[in-house]
Amino acid sequence: MNFLAKLNRLIGLYITALRALPRGGIWLPFLLLGFLYFVILIILVNYTNPYIYPVLSPIVAFLMKDNAPLFGHYPVLYLLLPYLFQYFKIAAGIIFEGLAVGLTAVLVLKVTGSHRFADLKSGFARNRWFQLALAWTVITALLWAVNRYLPDLFSEQLASSPRRQMAFDLALRLLTVGLYSIFIYVLPALIVYKNSLLAAFQTSFSFFIRMPIFSFFLALIPIFLTWPISFITGKADIIIEKFSPELIFYILGAGIFIDFIVNCLLTTAVVNFLLDESD
Repeated sequence: MNFLAKLNRLIGLYITALRALPRGGIWLPFLLLGFLYFVILIILVNYTNPYIYPVLSPIVAFLMKDNAPLFGHYPVLYLLLPYLFQYFKIAAGIIFEGLAVGLTAVLVLKVTGSHRFADLKSGFARNRWFQLALAWTVITALLWAVNRYLPDLFSEQLASSPRRQMAFDLALRLLTVGLYSIFIYVLPALIVYKNSLLAAFQTSFSFFIRMPIFSFFLALIPIFLTWPISFITGKADIIIEKFSPELIFYILGAGIFIDFIVNCLLTTAVVNFLLDESD
């Protein structure tokens, strides 16, 4: 397949995904997941509430170490909010995000698939919840480790040069997308092809090896939409100083909505790709 054909196919997958979103409740699993994330965000913002503090304080103490007492003070709470929210989001995602992908894949198959999937029920995805969660845990752990430890490895070289830091941040984001693109087909393959967990990873590796550039841009296009929020929350101190601490809450809320759109589009596009490959 030449470059133009691959480009047309890539664009076509996302156009099809956009058209499919209003149909068959494809958006519902990720909407519920986004609602869960928003509830977590509200709980964190109300950390000092007498009903919330006793439950969350041990977790915050574990994550924040010596800085934990600061999280209960205004406006430091908003300064640390993106960091803590990310960890709580990862933890909830390990349990529920794989299931959301699986349920969305089932809905996409029923809307855009052939008669082969007419009898497919959401219970099939629920029965595969453990495999979906385990696969997502492996992928999340790898991406988290890269983003957690790679900056430390180059910290001395980056400390004295803002330009190097900016270049490194961009390279790290692209590396993260590249790594994710290796595994982008795993969770949908558990549903579309009814693969075992090992077979789903093999399927994803096979597609990536065949089409590495295509897979990279399949992952990059929607994930690119999340980068502005990620960049802004990384400048929380500037936002708090120049604007309002509460603005961090609204930015994170906007990020949840963008994640909802991205997850719907990406899952729908990948499921349609797997369908095309199976024909």
